Amino acid sequence: MTRVRRSRTHSNPKKNQAPGQKTRRYKRDLDQILEDIKDGGAKKMSDTLLHNDVEDLPGMAQHACLPCSRFFADAISLGTHIKSKPHKRRLKKLEEEPYTIEESRRAAGMGVDKGEFTKRREEEAKKEEGEMKVDA
Repeated sequence: MTRVRRSRTHSNPKKNQAPGQKTRRYKRDLDQILEDIKDGGAKKMSDTLLHNDVEDLPGMAQHACLPCSRFFADAISLGTHIKSKPHKRRLKKLEEEPYTIEESRRAAGMGVDKGEFTKRREEEAKKEEGEMKVDA
């Protein structure tokens, strides 16, 4: 007598949690962080403190890492974080210029193309304007 094959149709309720966890851990995008760093972080800190209770933030929001958009409980954990690899990776990414909307439009072919025909038309228009000013 042989053993009956086990059914493989059972589903695991914890199987598809990964997409939700990514959004749960989401902090801020690089372009948002660059805007925060430009004014020394004053704007981000004030916004964070206005929208969140200070008691809910680690360390009462006294120890913050602006490039990573994180708060820490004490100075020791902040120092450990600053020496860590994820923090250094984030700093390297922030050194690069962020991808702008204009760049994406140019990549899609929606930007301004200054081809030979367009340049010639612009030069002719400038010459006509110059002649009109001289005549007047």
